[in-house]
Amino acid sequence: MGRSRSSSGRGSRPWQGQPSGACRLRGHSSPASRCPSGSDPVATCGRRPLPPGRWWQPPSRTPGSIADQREGPGWRSCRPPPESFDAPAWVPKPPAPREVRRRKRRLPSLHAPVQRRLTQPIATAPAPGLLSVDDVARAIRRHPEVVRRQARAGRLPAEKIGRGWFFRAERLVEAGHEQFRPLVVAPDASDRAHAASERLVLALSQAGAEALQLLDTESIFQAVGRRLAEVGLSSHFFLLTPDGQGLTVAYANVGEAAEQLRQLTGPRPPDYVIPLDQVPVLKRACQTRQAQYLGDTNLLVERVTHLLGSDAERARKIGNLLHMRTAISAPLVARDRVLGAINVVGEDLRESHLPALTAFANQTAAAMETARLLAESRELQEATVLALTAAVSMREVVSARAVQHADLADHLAQHLRFDPEARRRVRYTAFLQDLGKLALPESILKKRRRLNAEERAVMMTHPVLAADLLKRFRPLAALAPLVRAHHEWFNGEGYPDRLKGDAIPIETRVVSVVNAFFNVTFDLPSRSVELLDEALEEVKGFRGIGLDPSIVNAFIEMLWTARDTQVDWYQRMERELSEPQPFSQGLNAPRRDSFTAADSRELQIIYRIAQETAAVLDLETLLKRIVSIIQEVMDYDLVLLLLPGEDPDELQVGAHAGRGEIGSMRIPAGTGITGWVFQHRAPQIVPDVRADSRYIMLDPQVRSKLAFPLVSQGRVIGVLDAESQEVNAFGEADLALMAAVGSQLASCLEVAQLHDRLKREATHDALTRLVNRRLLLERVEQQIESAGRSQGTFSIVFLDVDQLKHVNDTYGHLAGDALLREVANALTDAVRGEDLVARYGGDEFVVLLPSTPAPAAIVVAQRIREGIARHRVMIGQRLIAIPGVSLGIATYPDHGRTTAELLAAADATLYAQKRRAG
Repeated sequence: MGRSRSSSGRGSRPWQGQPSGACRLRGHSSPASRCPSGSDPVATCGRRPLPPGRWWQPPSRTPGSIADQREGPGWRSCRPPPESFDAPAWVPKPPAPREVRRRKRRLPSLHAPVQRRLTQPIATAPAPGLLSVDDVARAIRRHPEVVRRQARAGRLPAEKIGRGWFFRAERLVEAGHEQFRPLVVAPDASDRAHAASERLVLALSQAGAEALQLLDTESIFQAVGRRLAEVGLSSHFFLLTPDGQGLTVAYANVGEAAEQLRQLTGPRPPDYVIPLDQVPVLKRACQTRQAQYLGDTNLLVERVTHLLGSDAERARKIGNLLHMRTAISAPLVARDRVLGAINVVGEDLRESHLPALTAFANQTAAAMETARLLAESRELQEATVLALTAAVSMREVVSARAVQHADLADHLAQHLRFDPEARRRVRYTAFLQDLGKLALPESILKKRRRLNAEERAVMMTHPVLAADLLKRFRPLAALAPLVRAHHEWFNGEGYPDRLKGDAIPIETRVVSVVNAFFNVTFDLPSRSVELLDEALEEVKGFRGIGLDPSIVNAFIEMLWTARDTQVDWYQRMERELSEPQPFSQGLNAPRRDSFTAADSRELQIIYRIAQETAAVLDLETLLKRIVSIIQEVMDYDLVLLLLPGEDPDELQVGAHAGRGEIGSMRIPAGTGITGWVFQHRAPQIVPDVRADSRYIMLDPQVRSKLAFPLVSQGRVIGVLDAESQEVNAFGEADLALMAAVGSQLASCLEVAQLHDRLKREATHDALTRLVNRRLLLERVEQQIESAGRSQGTFSIVFLDVDQLKHVNDTYGHLAGDALLREVANALTDAVRGEDLVARYGGDEFVVLLPSTPAPAAIVVAQRIREGIARHRVMIGQRLIAIPGVSLGIATYPDHGRTTAELLAAADATLYAQKRRAG
């Protein structure tokens, strides 16, 4: 308490060495001659002199308020003394400096905190009801720094705002400081209004956040209206008409007053349009794109009267019913387009609520725009699904009744309480389950007699083909596993994957029940409503075998309930069951007993290709088997499959079958007959290749040629080439067969290429194209197993590129990538074909040397070091050398018998070499 405070609010030093004529009352440093009250210090401050050796303390009295203490005598009433002032004789000698006294009592120094305080401006209360540190210090008679320390330590209830501490009187009273009780003010109407505003802002923020989570406009309106009703507000959503000259009421939430309001306003047609001129506030909100406030109750009633065309009394009743005292109209703007407006009505809305309501309206508009785009996307998906279904139906002999099928599946999904997204998946699965039949030959689809084993095998590929087609169309890719499983049985005896029980998607199990019902009702040659109960009993018989028992029970319960209540869709189904089958005459028509030779060969090739595709996933092996099948069945002299190489404008032989050996032949796109077919996407039959200048003579015995492009998703992925030693060996029948086989082959080829690409990406490093750590560890484990059986040996060379970080820092990370690629090239050049080079990670490489003892591995390592030293990297316009490498060698079984032990040994050798190199 020994420090004084000047009028500037800054702390001053203790009164050490101060002139004896200075007034030593709290806040006084003025000489007696300059004190406003006179020359006598006692007369100046109205207090008696202090006893010797004592400092002045504020008088002990009950404060009336903080302001009373602040304005009492002895506070900031004098100015600091000049240096030449001599203190009167009655002034006692000041005690030792406070720093000395606190040090003697072993108390922490206040000097440093005061110095920090000097660097901070005095903070005034940022809001009514808050007390500053100085206010509290005066009231509890403590130094401000002590108060600040206690606030920081939590011994005084305080709030840190910005860089200062502030206090609330009510919390100080709760902490036992009764002197602040007069400052505690009871809540008034303004506090209640502030609380109401906080509730409104909270409701608006919650409504906007909830709207952004919803996916359809009606749900958005309901959620927002419900949130606003919870705080006593009525809401109306208006949407602009396409011409922008009127508004339609999209949704209204008036709480419990809805029925009374309907009686007062009377019925309105659902498409009723309100001209903008009749609602000037909404018109101004839409045109200016700014929220409008209306706080005049009489004007609100007048607007309602004009809008409804009713008398003022009825309009006033409507106003009282809706508590229409104030209103805010905010535009709904999304993507710089005005969608409409929202009108919020309540008792105590204020102009200060405009920013919050504007932000809420923007959130709602963004949610509405998202819902609109999602609805458009779904409409596009629906149109796509219907178009694909129509394409399938055109190839079917018997009408598939796809719409009725999907509708019944949707009703069952709704009965099972599926969410809207799951119901949509059920509906689309019902539509698209036969999509794979587009890839099957018509000779199978339109066959009247029972399919033989090969034909049935081909038919059984259509779920897989449908799933492959859907995977390529991203919006419908999620349906691929559902469509693929629509022939799976609940007991696991279905196809193609023999899924069982809950492993079959629930949406597919729903569709399967509907499929079974259609098989015993609509698809029968003779049918009637009377057979419905018998059909349901037959469906029951498949419970637990082909169908999910719980879904069958739910389906039967749904039909019985629909029959009892006579819902519209059930009555429509009964009428359709009574109608004659559209193609009944076609079913009784004479059936074909035999196929043509082309049909037989087509089926055999497709069937065998389907079998190979399911059994073989390795791309190279699959290609060899496919061309062998075509060459064998068609008895061509030579069949080649040419695919784009690393250069997409160049073709290379992917596989071949027949006479002769074909090397690594490469044909530029557009060159030769095959290149022309690839470039122009058109098949070519060349009766005599010697008469065609485009032909590239590879075999002088070839006389005729057939080249067919393999097209998938609108792009050519390869060319199927057949050659013969006879002139004019190919005709239209061969071309038709190639067309039938080509679509199947293109589909299988693309799937195999995708699988091969994914497999390679999973096992190879993307930067260097070397094998990655995963494949390396697998190969090392294989070598350990092989060497353990044969008592053999092998070595690994661990390699680390030196100073890669320096290259990255100097030339950039792209230069570092180029250097790593060049190291990979150098390693590949320095080892044998059976050796494996892998990128282990970062700047580390590993070379696996099968059947290589330690001395030979040392020789290989030296060859690697010399080879890397000869390689150069072009960075911009500069040619730089590879900085160097560190090598470590480990040999099985001398340095370890497991992969981890060998790698650790090689790594230790490498770092030992680094340490020796400095």
